[in-house]
Amino acid sequence: MAKILEADFRKELYKNLVDAGYDKAEAQKIIGNKYSVALKESLVSNLNELANAIQEERYEDFSIDAEHINATIDELKKLKELLK
Repeated sequence: MAKILEADFRKELYKNLVDAGYDKAEAQKIIGNKYSVALKESLVSNLNELANAIQEERYEDFSIDAEHINATIDELKKLKELLK
């Protein structure tokens, strides 16, 4: 898992960016962009694993956490709007 996906890491990174002289909006945008990319990559990776399990008929190897997938997609939608 990418470190940027951890909430505590994002908070600390934000603090460090502001301490380094970035204004708050710029720091939020930097973190938001990196978080969005990592979140999308994580979702795509998980969906690819599921697709591969189905393709290879390894049905016992997969389960779908639809609630997590939907929450991730909702988060990506929010980030897309915020980062316009």
